[in-house]
Amino acid sequence: MPAPFAAQLCGFRLDKQQNITRFPNTSDAGDPGSVELGRALFEELGVPEDRPGGNDPGARLEEAIQGHLRPMRSDLVIRRSRSALEFEQYAHLRVFPEFKDGHVNAGTTIEQLRKIAEKLPPSGPATRLMTSLNSAATKFAEQDRISERLKLYMPEESLLRLDLTCATEEPGKESVLRLGLSSKWTLRTDRAQDCVSQGSKLASQRRGPMPHYAVITMEPRPAMLKILADGSGSVDYVYHLDRPALIRAMDKVRSRKRGKNWSPGITFDRLLNQGRIRDYDDLVKAVQSLPLALRPAVQEGAVAAAEEEATRRGEADEGLEESALFRL
Repeated sequence: MPAPFAAQLCGFRLDKQQNITRFPNTSDAGDPGSVELGRALFEELGVPEDRPGGNDPGARLEEAIQGHLRPMRSDLVIRRSRSALEFEQYAHLRVFPEFKDGHVNAGTTIEQLRKIAEKLPPSGPATRLMTSLNSAATKFAEQDRISERLKLYMPEESLLRLDLTCATEEPGKESVLRLGLSSKWTLRTDRAQDCVSQGSKLASQRRGPMPHYAVITMEPRPAMLKILADGSGSVDYVYHLDRPALIRAMDKVRSRKRGKNWSPGITFDRLLNQGRIRDYDDLVKAVQSLPLALRPAVQEGAVAAAEEEATRRGEADEGLEESALFRL
């Protein structure tokens, strides 16, 4: 089932005089093959040639997806443009940036306190205070040096904001990311590579369950879809807003080409056979099947209980050994 709003977001680009052109807003105007495929796709979608594409279809796409998915799962928090660092699996990545932003050298504070202490009237407590401050300055100087080296050399991995997120939330706990979407109305090489990089980082830097990560797009060109879908383990799937219409458009354009060796058609068939390009209803099913909460791998308190039991056994074993030595 295609996205019910797919065709509504489609239209033709406007020129500088605000006249409608023949270029679909899914296509690269400088690429004749892209324009041909885009027009074929619009024909299948029933997009009239006098419909303007409007401004920023990417933002409108995100809004439409969010509005369509939210009523299906009121128990999920479905939002746009969130950082992965807001979620439990990636909360550890916030620690060092927060330390770096909030860290103040202890030496600066101690020096301020010493200046205040120097103005106190001579007395035993004042002398002891100055001695303590001098000792603290020596001790904290090394910590300050280590902190500065940490800030200088520690890597800071950047994660792009996720266009759409589906998460579960419980009071007093970090949100758990269940599904992250990169929403791209169309693709360029750099946009596609950003999606792959984001998926790779989400997989390698998580602590906890890997969220379902996918890209949703209206891009018709197989060459662009290939960057995301052809063997890339960083992206689970590419969801197309209307895969049936794209298949029909590909067949229509293919019929105009000579022979069966049309390269885009071969690429597209391979991607379909791999099952990496899916329809919008597959995304809907994925959202509907998300669990409300993960069951803990062990019961709450089980680890602490096991450690306590191990300690008791260790103490008992030590007692037996001491008793045996005493008898010897």
